Amino acid sequence: MAHETMTPLQRAFADELLASGAVKFGAFRLKLHERQPDAPLAPIYVNLRALQSFPDAMDATVAALRELIAARGVVCTRYAGIPLAATPLVAVLSHLTRIPMITPREPKTHGLAGTIDGAYTPGETVLVIDDLVTHAESKIEAIRVLEAVGLVVRDVAVLVDREQGGAASLAAAGYTLRAAVTLRQLLDYWRDSSGIAAATYETVRAYLDREA
Repeated sequence: MAHETMTPLQRAFADELLASGAVKFGAFRLKLHERQPDAPLAPIYVNLRALQSFPDAMDATVAALRELIAARGVVCTRYAGIPLAATPLVAVLSHLTRIPMITPREPKTHGLAGTIDGAYTPGETVLVIDDLVTHAESKIEAIRVLEAVGLVVRDVAVLVDREQGGAASLAAAGYTLRAAVTLRQLLDYWRDSSGIAAATYETVRAYLDREA
């Protein structure tokens, strides 16, 4: 059963996703539809932006992220949170671990013209962090911004891997994906713990199997 392969912190994160309403079931357009408008609509939408309104859910999410980084032995000088979903999560993680954070962004036409918010020194190793990964385009875009100012990126950490090619895309570009859980793990856990109906489980699993 899924709960036997997940840690207590991962299970707490999974529970809070449902409790906070950060997971929705229905028919949704994703970022991938910008370049594949005819792709099937997704029957599940994971919106970790919603967690900022739920302190207990934030605690569980950051704990799962912190556990992931420690378990994988990832060493970095700074965290680079991809805006906007990861920003509050990385801010809390940075406060707890005392590892500074920075934020890659698009150039502005006013104020400071740089593409990185926060302090850094070229040559430092940064861990890129986001909420989830589908096809990894936004991760690679952020990495290019970081590398352009002399920062070193080896790993990308996410809470949820949708298992739709993101890990392979990152690997092809020379980076390693670190994910706290996969979407299939979450689905199995929610089914086993009666968090979702069997019909919902089958619909989402069928979609993931087609899109894998």
